[in-house]
Amino acid sequence: LLMGCVGTSSADYVSGLNAYNKANYLKALVEWLPLAEQGDPQAQLNIAGMYTKGYGVKVNDAKAIFWYTKAAKQGQPRAQYNLGVMYLIGTGIDKSIEDAKYWLHLAYDNGVAEAETLWNQNKLWNF
Repeated sequence: LLMGCVGTSSADYVSGLNAYNKANYLKALVEWLPLAEQGDPQAQLNIAGMYTKGYGVKVNDAKAIFWYTKAAKQGQPRAQYNLGVMYLIGTGIDKSIEDAKYWLHLAYDNGVAEAETLWNQNKLWNF
């Protein structure tokens, strides 16, 4: 049973990715949403990005933050970075240097090199 679930999730993810790459964002959302709701951090990241960019959905920063936060808390590095950026500039959420530093530091520790650049550009060590 477990093997079947893993196979289905993987197949659904790939189907969503193929649809996304063909700009069929609605199909991608339909494939990824159940995975995201089940806790898949990559699907959560992808859905957050769709809400950030308005791909197949209306731009909705609150929904983007919701999904970025779910993925970031599971250690998804790009979600940590994107959430840090949103806190840094106050997009869809109250600006918070503390929260920005927290998420950007985690993102850097998890291999997102751009986090260091952003950290230095904004002199976050001063806060």
